[in-house]
Amino acid sequence: METDAITTPRAPLLRSAARRRRRRLLGSLAAAGLLTACGTQSSSGVAGVPDEATSRPAGPTVSPGTTAPTAPAACPESGVLLRAAEANAAMGLRVQQIELVNCGTRAYTVSGHPSVQVLDEDLEPLEVTVSHGASAIATLDGFETATGPVRLKPGERAVARLAWRNLVTDVTRPAADGRYLKIAPNGGGTDAQTVPDLVDLGTTGKLGVSAWARPAPDSPARPDARP
Repeated sequence: METDAITTPRAPLLRSAARRRRRRLLGSLAAAGLLTACGTQSSSGVAGVPDEATSRPAGPTVSPGTTAPTAPAACPESGVLLRAAEANAAMGLRVQQIELVNCGTRAYTVSGHPSVQVLDEDLEPLEVTVSHGASAIATLDGFETATGPVRLKPGERAVARLAWRNLVTDVTRPAADGRYLKIAPNGGGTDAQTVPDLVDLGTTGKLGVSAWARPAPDSPARPDARP
């Protein structure tokens, strides 16, 4: 009795193996995609862990138009620092306080009236008559009083006052607008400093200066004037 040989079909087996290979390939590609999304990919194709330094949000930046805060002025070699306060104005009369701070390590003495020169924006002297006292300008309480030498310990301060009028009385001459003051605490040129200031004299050409004195008890020190 002859028996017919039975042949098993192979096409379904080949299709099944191909499907398994495709599934494995798709699974590998999906895993690689997830790793790439979570980190940076190296040259070998393996995704790496994100670098903390590059993934951390950047700190605040300063725009090009922003000006950095200016540091307080250093104490000059003389050991004293001069500042001009804002002028009080009323009916064209200006009264301004000049402050001297002993920012050094030794005592410093001022006596009498400081030497004051008004300069323009180019640091050139203006034609201004500077007098001791304010009698030629106005009657001001305590402006004519001189208290004698004022000895300042480190950290202490003294004040003097300036007075002028902002009036135009002569149209044939330009108004004098000072932009700086050159101040020598004890006259002459000793320890002189140039400080920015607006001195709008008009055409009067007169400036009165008081003598140095200790500040009034109700006059607190400016925070930026401390040594």
